Amino acid sequence: MNRKQRRATQKQQQPAGLGPASTSDSVAEMYARAQQHVARREFSAAAHLYKKILALKPGQVAAHDGLGCVYFSQGKMADASRQFAQVAVLAPQILDQFIKVLETLILLIPALGDAIKKASNAWPTILPPEGLLGPAGIAAIAGNIYLRTVLESTIARDIDFERLLTSLRASIAAAAAADPPHGGDDPDFLGFCSALAQQCFINEYVFATSAQELADVERIKALLADAVARGLPVHPLRPIALAMYVALYEMPEMQALAERAWPAPVEAVVTQQLREPNEERRLRALIPRLTPIGDGVTAQVRQQYEENPYPRWVRLADAPRPILLDDHIRHQFPSTPFRQIGEHDRLDILVAGCGTGRHALELAQSYRGAHVLAVDLSLASLASAKRRTPPALADRVEFAQADIFSLASIGRSFDLINVGGVLHHTSDPLGAWRELIKLMKPNGLMQVGLYSAHARRDIIAARAAIAAQGYRSTPDDIRRCRQDLLSTGKKFDYMRLNDFFSVSECRDLLFHVHEQQVTIPEIKSFIAQNGLQFIGFEFFPQDIHVRYRQLFASAGWSTGDLGRWDAVERENPDLFAAMYIFWVQKN
Repeated sequence: MNRKQRRATQKQQQPAGLGPASTSDSVAEMYARAQQHVARREFSAAAHLYKKILALKPGQVAAHDGLGCVYFSQGKMADASRQFAQVAVLAPQILDQFIKVLETLILLIPALGDAIKKASNAWPTILPPEGLLGPAGIAAIAGNIYLRTVLESTIARDIDFERLLTSLRASIAAAAAADPPHGGDDPDFLGFCSALAQQCFINEYVFATSAQELADVERIKALLADAVARGLPVHPLRPIALAMYVALYEMPEMQALAERAWPAPVEAVVTQQLREPNEERRLRALIPRLTPIGDGVTAQVRQQYEENPYPRWVRLADAPRPILLDDHIRHQFPSTPFRQIGEHDRLDILVAGCGTGRHALELAQSYRGAHVLAVDLSLASLASAKRRTPPALADRVEFAQADIFSLASIGRSFDLINVGGVLHHTSDPLGAWRELIKLMKPNGLMQVGLYSAHARRDIIAARAAIAAQGYRSTPDDIRRCRQDLLSTGKKFDYMRLNDFFSVSECRDLLFHVHEQQVTIPEIKSFIAQNGLQFIGFEFFPQDIHVRYRQLFASAGWSTGDLGRWDAVERENPDLFAAMYIFWVQKN
């Protein structure tokens, strides 16, 4: 792992806070000694201490990471990969820095880096596995547990890596279409194929597909459907290969696969693509409806997210130690005065536009006493969120369908309202914002996310060009448009954004049914007119936040001065490329 990721995981679970004082002190001491051994290149001694820590406190991210780094320094790549895989499961937020994850994978698996270059250089020609990975073919990388965990856990957000995976998928489809199928007897090969199928489901089959692959997939589907209908044995590679191209739940004839016993790699795919979607269908009917849903733009946006729930995610990070909301604001904005909420047994939070629920669940974990009402237009998104809710949070997070414009009718008020990436998709962003202010308690806080008109200029131009060329917002057209954009050889800035790498997120980025942008002067005017106090902008990762805080301090400016921020953005128009994310307080 790189240093930024390592700092993130260590912040997630610092050794000094691992348990009761008597144990924590000894663990913290061992951790410090382990780091000293690493600095002196005494790797065996460091490994011994990291193992002792994990024996005392299993699942500690920093210890797994430290042990992985020790194994890497010793040249024990398989052992290092196992430790980093544990980190990815326990602290999945590190996977958001995908380019750094890929760099680590290439260091662990040298053949992978060469294969990525070969696949990219040959594109759109698809090379066979032996041409990419040498005589061993896919077996050269299939056994690496970290690679498989990454594919199962997050979207692969790199074009060249995507092209390698696309090439390998084509060879697996050909093998599964053969009669009898080639391969599938090696557990590592089957495990890699399973991980790739799960990756394709996560990114909603965004990869390019050739005519030969489509023919192979139709043959696999026919063979598999016939075997299922007749109750015949099924080769384990076939359901996995089919699941690399189409979600199993979309084919009614494949529902019977969920009734069979499978090897673990097939079981993982069947659970992901049949059992979990079936559970979401069941939960959908149980989601309460708090308000009527409007028509016009609201109805169009709802339909988009029914078809493409957003955002895509797999795992929720382990719960950090909850903190007071006041402490968070004080830490983020140390020079900005604000009125403290005060310590409560209960902190009422509204997430207005929760999508598939990741942020709502993180908020419930993050703040002491948090109880969250998370609302959205889309029942598909809400059912996905409900299914992913850990039992420990079930009584503290309520998911419900509601329209922001009608929320004032529910008769509740909140200490904190989060509305990130939602207002700009309403017919009247400022009017929707005004409705949410009615739900704030006195001194209540609101975290807002809005698209910047300056930062979105390239995306606005791309959306206009896409519309002019007649691409529709269907999955097939989104895939085709995406490949057409890539084939130009031009590297547009939006191609580096995370949202370019799955169908739902690409639709949100380039095909959204409705989007409005704002400027800092508009935000400033709204705040002044609606009884709010601006606290500050928030940046991710944290080091960017600190950098701008220091810049303002050195210049003698206040970070609450929106006029200054407007000038800074005009000089750096990509500063808010993700969006404006800022905090306000009700006067």
